[in-house]
Amino acid sequence: MKNKKNLFGAITLGCLLISCVDNKEIQISGTVRNMEGRQIVYFQSIDGMFNSQSYDTLRVNPDSTYTLTLPAEPYKRVRFVLWGKRELGSVIMNKSQIEVHLDGAAKQSIEVKGLSEKEAEISTLLNRLDGDVWNLRARRGDRWNIAKDTVVASVIAKLKADALDMDEKMKGVDEDLYKKAQQDVRMQLMLAFQNQLFGVEWKCSDATKQQWFDEWKNMKNFCLDNDSNSPFSPAFYDVVYNNAGIIHFAKGEEGAEGVGKGPNELSFHYYEHHLSGKAQEAAMAQLFLRDETEEQNDPVIVSLSERFKKLYPQSAWMPLIDKAVAKNKAFNETKIPDYIHFPNIEKAKTFNEVIDRYKGKVVFMDIWATWCGPCRSSFAYVKPLQEYVNHHDDIVLLYLSLDRPKDDAKWRKMAAHYDLMGEHVRIQEAFHDEIYKIFGDKRGALSIPHCVIFDKNGKVRFSVAASPENMEKLKLQLEEAAKNK
Repeated sequence: MKNKKNLFGAITLGCLLISCVDNKEIQISGTVRNMEGRQIVYFQSIDGMFNSQSYDTLRVNPDSTYTLTLPAEPYKRVRFVLWGKRELGSVIMNKSQIEVHLDGAAKQSIEVKGLSEKEAEISTLLNRLDGDVWNLRARRGDRWNIAKDTVVASVIAKLKADALDMDEKMKGVDEDLYKKAQQDVRMQLMLAFQNQLFGVEWKCSDATKQQWFDEWKNMKNFCLDNDSNSPFSPAFYDVVYNNAGIIHFAKGEEGAEGVGKGPNELSFHYYEHHLSGKAQEAAMAQLFLRDETEEQNDPVIVSLSERFKKLYPQSAWMPLIDKAVAKNKAFNETKIPDYIHFPNIEKAKTFNEVIDRYKGKVVFMDIWATWCGPCRSSFAYVKPLQEYVNHHDDIVLLYLSLDRPKDDAKWRKMAAHYDLMGEHVRIQEAFHDEIYKIFGDKRGALSIPHCVIFDKNGKVRFSVAASPENMEKLKLQLEEAAKNK
């Protein structure tokens, strides 16, 4: 889901707060309704730091009940999401047992019994804020009337006033919970500010940009991303990742000597020199988990993880980090088998020159990219297609990648990682526009994954072919394309 971000296009529908006693484990039980056959996943905090980058699947019983047992913390945060559809809500708690009922069709999709009046009030405030920040970022709403405001002092004044107003409204709970909620507010509002800064950065004058960059430091000092309670907010990682981007990419400041120019190296460098304590630990840890979740497989992750282990050898994040790094290493050590081919097409001036290589055969083409999550997910269904092709020597599997030249090595490794038998070519500048014009929509936008079938004469027979997920339909289309007409 960039950012994050994002990953499900979620709006927090409930942030429910419960005061309770300390235990080694907590148990959440309840029921689920109206889930449309979809999975429910949950994200949770780790030692007071929210993990927004990796999740687990909720196991639901045949009678639509569930029981979830998790490690306890002084305050535990758990967020439920209906996979690929919507966020169901989150709960903050520190008691041993609670009931949480989930309803995918209800406006208020999470119900927790036993809330005090004040806790319910805070829940409503945080719920509204999370939703309003998402609406601003998605251009679906503007609670603060800042979407078209390019005057940075005006934007900051509105956001700060909202933060201070919410501070007053949230008073009345214990100090630990109050500080966590307070920093959640500030992380969300910093995300709103960053959203506006990024918009100004590409459409305003250099003088206006500089004003925003100058005031960004003031807003950052007000929101305190380095506060020990900030990592408890689901918005925290997006905030610090964006801050690193502002320093190293928007403002163009380089890292120290010996620091690479890749986004993970520069982000890690920023966390190492601008954050401390739990904020630093949470930001660094989630950098590794983000690499795993988004399947970036950046080779520098291994060396960065060694530096993290020296800084936080007893970190509660370590089991997740070790798993993520092991996947990264396995990917980067992948060997390319001889049935995966990378023909040299650098001299091709048109895409027809590529297709002409396979005249006399039916070509099934899958347009994809290493950065495309749905593309990667679709590869789980390629085995039946490969078995079918192995029995039909007049069919070629052609994978056309939209990746840029700088990602050439990653593209080759990913083809092998997913065992994509067949021919692999990467889009060339010479026929880049041609691909988007032929296979894109009327505006030239190309949605991927996108499958195409060519007949034996190199002509497009199905410009939008069935994917391997619908193998029966795909077989019929391949058979049709094989007929000589």
